Amino acid sequence: MKKTIFALFALLISNAALADPTVFGLTISKTKVEELKNKYSVTYKGQNKYSGGDMYEIATGQIGFDGLNSLTAIFSKEGVLIAVLTGFPKSKFDYLKSSLSNKYQLVSQKIPFVGNKSAKYKDGNTEIELDAPHMSFEMTMNYIHTDLLRAFNNQSASEERAKKKKESSML
Repeated sequence: MKKTIFALFALLISNAALADPTVFGLTISKTKVEELKNKYSVTYKGQNKYSGGDMYEIATGQIGFDGLNSLTAIFSKEGVLIAVLTGFPKSKFDYLKSSLSNKYQLVSQKIPFVGNKSAKYKDGNTEIELDAPHMSFEMTMNYIHTDLLRAFNNQSASEERAKKKKESSML
């Protein structure tokens, strides 16, 4: 009996640990475009270069989160949410970092006394990144599925190689 209870408890904990993160009522890898449109009034922003899916901007007044300046939802070709990109005043960095630290696993952080501040968290297949550039009044908090990160990194590397090849041929 004890083994059964322990196994059930372990299963519940492991499922909770692998749950997809939810931000502002939107769950990465779960929310569909139709659900977003039913929940919020959105503005279509085009097709994402890296995912091939649609992007939508959500007016921040609908969210009710102090300091939220911008919010963009990015979907896969299949219409499933794979990223939520947000903008905040840089003064929110410590508050957001503290909130995220209580919820997600910290992967890395760089918080110098002066300079760019950043923190990266992981939850299942999603990376949550805070980035506060030193010479800016704005910061970002982004929830991005690893599939989109991989596509971004692959395409960026390919574009960089093409640029270098083009420049090299000009010499």
